[in-house]
Amino acid sequence: MVATRIIISRGYDLLFMQRDLDELTARTFDVLVVGGGIYGLTIAYDCAQRGMSVALIERKDFGSGASFNHLRTIHGGLRYLQTLDFSRARESVSERRTLARIAPAAVQPLRFVLPLTPSLMQGALAMRAGFLLDRAVSRDRNDGVAQSLQLPGGQVVTRAEALNGFDESLRAGITGQAATWYDYVTTDADRLTLAWAIAATHHGASLANYVDATSLILEGGRAIGAQATDCLSGRKLEIAARLVINATGGAVDRLLGASGLVFGVPMLKAMNLVTDREAPAAALGARGPSGRALFTVPWKGRALFGTWESSKPCAPDDTSISGDEVRSFITEINQAFPSVALTPQHVTLVHRGVVPAVLRADGRASLEGHEQVCDHADRGVEGLITVAGTKYTTARAVAERVTNRICAKLGQPPVPCRTAETPLPFSNGATDVLLTQAARQEMVMTLEDAVVRRTPLGALGLPGHDILEHAAAVVGDALGWDAARRGAEKDAIGRFYGRSNAWMT
Repeated sequence: MVATRIIISRGYDLLFMQRDLDELTARTFDVLVVGGGIYGLTIAYDCAQRGMSVALIERKDFGSGASFNHLRTIHGGLRYLQTLDFSRARESVSERRTLARIAPAAVQPLRFVLPLTPSLMQGALAMRAGFLLDRAVSRDRNDGVAQSLQLPGGQVVTRAEALNGFDESLRAGITGQAATWYDYVTTDADRLTLAWAIAATHHGASLANYVDATSLILEGGRAIGAQATDCLSGRKLEIAARLVINATGGAVDRLLGASGLVFGVPMLKAMNLVTDREAPAAALGARGPSGRALFTVPWKGRALFGTWESSKPCAPDDTSISGDEVRSFITEINQAFPSVALTPQHVTLVHRGVVPAVLRADGRASLEGHEQVCDHADRGVEGLITVAGTKYTTARAVAERVTNRICAKLGQPPVPCRTAETPLPFSNGATDVLLTQAARQEMVMTLEDAVVRRTPLGALGLPGHDILEHAAAVVGDALGWDAARRGAEKDAIGRFYGRSNAWMT
C-alpha cells in the first residue's frame, strides 16, 4: 500500500486512514483489538505508540456505541469524594488535566451549579468539606494547562451568585445556597474520539470499521486471532494475532459466547436527551425523585439532560429504549427542574448506551464506576484480555494499565507510555472542509459517518433537507457515489434518527 501523507492539526505528519482488509490478513499482529469505542481506540494507540504491531476492527463505525452516547463532559471526580474514594478522584483530576493538555481545542471550561439542601449530607457544610478535600486532591489540576483552560476551585456561593446567567426557566430551582465548580465540556466529542483512531493510525496501527468479529480463533487453549466478516461486502477474514483484546463494550459476551466463553459482567442501559431547548448559561444540577443528581448541560447552544440509568440489568448489547422509559425520564427531569416543562416534542435525539453495572442484593443495578479487566488466562484461555468500562474521562489511563499488562504478556521490552504527553491530532473547522477531509482521509463509509460523527451537522438531531443534500453532494463527489447511492444514503440517515425517536410512535 502506498501511503499518502497529510498535515493535520498540531503538526501531525499523518497517514490517511485507509480501510485495507488485505493488510489485516497479510501478517500476524502483536495485538488485535476488537472494538472501536474509546477504550479500544486508546488501547490500540498506546500499543502502537510503544512499537507493537496492532490491528483494530469495529463492527460499526468508530465511536458509534456508548462512546457516542454520553453527556459530553470531562469531569474531575468530585462525586467520588462523597465516598472518600481518593484514588478514583485523583485519577479523574489527572486525566481531565491530560485531555486539556493533549487536546486543548477539544475542551472548554464549564461552570456547574448544584443547589444545596439543609440536609447533613447535601448541605453547605458537607460541600465545603468536599471542596477542601478536592483542593488537596486536585492541587495540580492546572499544571501545564493553557491559561484559557485553567479551572478555579469549587466553592459554596449565595443564591444571588448562583443565579448569574440563568434565565427564569431555571432560576426557580435555586432557592438558596449552591455549590459551584468547574469541569470541561467537549466542543466536538466525536472528533475527540476519532483523534485517538487517527493517532493510532499515525503510529502504524491497521484500523477498519464495519468489520464484525464473529468468533475467536482458539488453538491449544490459546486465542490466536479472530474470524471476522466485512459488513459491507460479506467477505470472510481471518485476522491473526499473538494477543486479542476484547473491548466491545456492551457486546463483550457476544464475542466470547461464540467460543463458549463468558465474561459475565451485568450491563445496564444509560440515556441522555438532546433537546431543542436553549442552552443554559452553565450546567445546572438538581436532585431527581430517586435522589440522584441530574444535570442540564449546555452544548452547541442546546440543553442536554442526563443521565438516566435503568434500575435493572439489561441484555448485553441491548440499546433499545422504550417510550415508557423516555417518558419516565422526562417526568423525572420535570420533577427535578419544574420550570423546564420538557415534553417529548422537545427531544431531538436520544443518546443511549449499554455499560457495565453492579448488581445489588435486591437485584437492582447501579453503574460500575471501575473498569473491568479480565485476563482469560485465569480461566484457561491464554492470549485473551477483556476490557469494559464506563468512564470516558479516564479511558486513556485504563489503556495505559492494560498496555502495561500486554507488554508483560508478550515479553516486550519495557517502553514508557507517552500518550499522556503527546498532543492528539484533533482538528475542526469549516463544515465543508471537515466533510471533504472526512470522506477522503477518515474512513467514512456512509453518509451517517460523515454527518453524525465526523462533523457537527447531525449532532443535535436530523439536519434539514438542504443540509443533507449538500452533505450528500460533498461526500458523494469525494467517494464517487452515483445518484442512487446518494439517495440511499440520505434514506439511511432518516432511519438512523427514526430509530432514535421510534419511542415517540
